[in-house]
Amino acid sequence: MVLGTTHPRKMAVLAAVTVAAACAAAWLAFNHAQLPAFDAAWVHRAVGGLGIFGPLALIALMVLAVVVSPIPSGPIAVAAGMLYGATGGAVVSIVGAETGALIAFSMARHFGYDAVRRSQNPVMKFIAVPRSQGALMGIVFASRLVPFISFDAISYATGLTNLSSCRFAIATALGIVPICWTLAAMGAGMATGGIDWLVVVVAGGAITLVPAIVAALRVRRGR
Repeated sequence: MVLGTTHPRKMAVLAAVTVAAACAAAWLAFNHAQLPAFDAAWVHRAVGGLGIFGPLALIALMVLAVVVSPIPSGPIAVAAGMLYGATGGAVVSIVGAETGALIAFSMARHFGYDAVRRSQNPVMKFIAVPRSQGALMGIVFASRLVPFISFDAISYATGLTNLSSCRFAIATALGIVPICWTLAAMGAGMATGGIDWLVVVVAGGAITLVPAIVAALRVRRGR
């Protein structure tokens, strides 16, 4: 498989999606300037009155949150749960996060992949070393399960490696399901006034422990 840069037509589509997401966020911010932008309450109020276009607006906001690092994605997932329930909110969040991750990955692949391989910088040389597709998938998957690891940075950084876009998409999709569902469940509970904290704590603990267990098993297997 030839990795190299992404096809220009695909980049044009990704750019159009990003611009549309930015325009949607700007429009929502202009119409709801009385609340802090991208706060869960702001997202809830901005999207709640859009009817059938609400899920599309949430997806656009999630895409923008992933592509533009300073924008938080957590409040968007919580607001999705408040508006559409745990399951519906999780689906919307997953679609948005997956789309945003693929855009960030493709941007890094298009603009940085070849440059990294031409660089003489030791860090760039380290990144350019070909690695196992399975190992890279495992790293992406595990990183998606840990909330304090930057989702955006992993998406951009992985685009500079030799991981294929298909495998990146699969690893990301599998990894974001638990955290998206947990945040959506919290939002749904906030909307109904009945958060099942036991479920949230267990899910959060599982999200944090799974990478550690996988790492321990890998070390044991290596020994």
